[in-house]
Amino acid sequence: MKSVVVLCAAVIGVVLLSNKSSALLSVRERVFFIEERLLLKSPSVKIDDVQIWIPIPSNDEWQTVGGLNLKSPLAANFLTEKKYGNKILYLRSKQNAKARRPQEIAVSYKIQRKERGASEETPQYRKDLSRYLKPDKTVPIDGQIQELAVKITAGKAGDLEKAKAIYDYLIDNYSYARDDPKVCGIGNSLLTLHYKKGMCTDWHSLFISLARSLGIPAKFEIGFRVPEGKKEGEIEGYHCWAAFYIKARGWIPLDASEAYKHPEKRDYFFGHIDENRFAVTTGRDIVLKNARNREPVNFFVYPYVEVNGSLFKDVDFRVSFKELK
Repeated sequence: MKSVVVLCAAVIGVVLLSNKSSALLSVRERVFFIEERLLLKSPSVKIDDVQIWIPIPSNDEWQTVGGLNLKSPLAANFLTEKKYGNKILYLRSKQNAKARRPQEIAVSYKIQRKERGASEETPQYRKDLSRYLKPDKTVPIDGQIQELAVKITAGKAGDLEKAKAIYDYLIDNYSYARDDPKVCGIGNSLLTLHYKKGMCTDWHSLFISLARSLGIPAKFEIGFRVPEGKKEGEIEGYHCWAAFYIKARGWIPLDASEAYKHPEKRDYFFGHIDENRFAVTTGRDIVLKNARNREPVNFFVYPYVEVNGSLFKDVDFRVSFKELK
C-alpha cells in the first residue's frame, strides 16, 4: 500500500509542476509591512568601531520589495554579495564620530508575496547551475551521503522522480525537532543523517546534499514565515526551504519540514511554496565584504555584527509584520 501512495504522490507532483498548472495555482498573495529592529546590548568594552551587515530581501518572480526605510545613527550603504547576489545593508560607525553605543536600528519595507510554483527555465538559470552542484562546508555530497542517495532513488526514472523519492524519504524517516542545539538548527547534513532529526535548516541541508550527490542542482533559501490567519504581530524565528532544478522545467521549490508538520499538504509542498513567507537570502557559506572575521557565514538571515573588529553576538533582533492586504 505504501508504494501505491508514493506512486500516486509522484504523479500528482508531475501534474502540479506543469507550467500551466503552476500558473493557475500560484494566484494567492499577501502584502506585508515588515519592520526589523536591532539593538546591541551593553558590551563589556568601549565601542570604537561597529560594523553591521543586515540581509535585505530582493525582488524575484514571487515577491516585490519596496518602500525601504532605515533609522540608524551609523553610516549606511548597500552591498551585493558576489556568490549568490544577496542584497546586504551595510552599516558602520561614522568616521570621526564620538565613541558611543549605537541607538536602536530600525529597517522597514513592504513585501508583496505570491504563492510560488515552478519557475520557467531560462538561459541564465542554466549558466549558473554549477554553484548548486558543489558541496558546502556542512553540506557534503560524497561518501555515505551519496550511498544513501543511490539507495533511496533506486529504480526511479529521471531527476524529478529522484527528488520526490528524497523528499518522501525525509518525511517518512526523520522527525522535526529543536531540542538539541548541537544537532538542530546547524544545517549539518551528516549530523541530521546520524540523528534523524532537526529543524527546517537541517532537513533541507540533507535534501540538498542528497540531490547534489546525484547531479541534481539544489539550493538553500531562507527567510521568515508569516503567521497564517493573523493580521499583525511578531515573527518567531527564521524559516528555510529548498529548490531543485529540472531541465526544461526550471527551479522547483519544496518544503519537506512543513510537509512533515502538515501531512495534509504533503503533495502541495513538493512543487509549491505558500504565500505565508518571504525569502531573504539564498545559499550557504556567505562571505561578507569588509568583515574582519574571514570565516563565511553558515547561513545568513539575521544581522551579523562586529564590534571593535570582533564578532559580537549579544544582539536583540526582532521582526514584526502588519498585513496590508
